[in-house]
Amino acid sequence: MATKVTKTVEAVKEVMSTKPGEPKKVTLTPDLSKLQIDRSKGLVTINGYFKMKLGTYEIIKHNIEHCVNTMLIGPTGTGKTEVVSNIADVFGLPIVIFDMGTMTDPIMGLVGTHVITVKDGVTHSEFRRSRFSEIIQQPGIILLDEISRAGAQANNLLFPCLDFRKELPMEYSFHDTTPVKVHPQCVFFSTANMGSQYTGTHKLDRALLDRFMLIEADTLKTDEIKETLKSEFPTLDDKQITKLVATFNAINQEHDEFKISFNLSIRHLKTMARLVANGFTIYDAFFVLCKGLGGKEGLTSIKSILEDAQ
Repeated sequence: MATKVTKTVEAVKEVMSTKPGEPKKVTLTPDLSKLQIDRSKGLVTINGYFKMKLGTYEIIKHNIEHCVNTMLIGPTGTGKTEVVSNIADVFGLPIVIFDMGTMTDPIMGLVGTHVITVKDGVTHSEFRRSRFSEIIQQPGIILLDEISRAGAQANNLLFPCLDFRKELPMEYSFHDTTPVKVHPQCVFFSTANMGSQYTGTHKLDRALLDRFMLIEADTLKTDEIKETLKSEFPTLDDKQITKLVATFNAINQEHDEFKISFNLSIRHLKTMARLVANGFTIYDAFFVLCKGLGGKEGLTSIKSILEDAQ
C-alpha cells in the first residue's frame, strides 16, 4: 500500500513540475534503417532519397521533442511538406496534413458544422465536430500546409491552439462551447510560400508568425539534386540526370537574370525526371512543362537551352 501511495505522489509531483503550455520533453528515437547521417558533409538522408542539412534536421527534432510550433518557409517545390512527412516517418510519429489553401470555410474545417435533419416531422439540429478538433486531442504532428493561403478567419481560430492556451474555441457549436484542449504532445508545423511572386497567398499576420519558429527550407546544391534524382529514379543513367539538372539550372539562371517570367521547382524537376524515366525525351519533358508555365513567349526565350537538352 505504501509503495502505491509513493508512486502516486511521485506521479503528481511529475505532472505539477510541468508548467502550463510547456509539455514535458519527449525523447525521439529514429528508425536507423531509414536514416543516414553524414557528419563530414553535414547532411542527413531519409528513406534513401530525401536530403536535408544536419542542422535543420536537429532543430526540427528538438522542436518536436519540446513541442515547439515550427513554420517552414521558402519557394514552392523545395520539399517543405516532404521535410515534415519524412521526419515523422523516421521517428514513427502520426502526421495529419490539413491543406489550408483549400479550406474555403474555416469554421467548418477547423471547428465543425450544424447539420439539420428532419425525423417524424420534427426538425433537429446537430453539431458535428470537425476532424481537426478530434486530431488535436491526440499526440503527433499536425501540418498546416500552405498556411500563407489561409484567410484571417482561419488564423483567428488557430491562434489559441498555437499559444499558451493550447485550445480550440468552440463558440460556434452553441450547444457545448467548452474549448477543445490540444494534447500536450501534439505539435504544429506549417509551410508557407512567402513573397509577391506567389499568387493566392496572403501577407502573413505578425500575430501568426510570432506563434511559430520560422525555418527557411534548405536549397539543395547541384550534386545533392543529382543524388536525389538518382535515388528516386534509379532507371535514369548519370548522363540523363546530369542533362536534366543542367537544363533545370540554366532555365532558373535565366529567371534570376530577369530574362524569363517563370522558374522551375524541385517538384517540376521530379515531374520531368519521371517523364524521362518513362520513355520521353528530356527535350519533350521540358518543352511541355515550360510551355505550360511560360507560354510560347517563354519557350522562345529558352529555345537555345532546350536545343542543348536534345
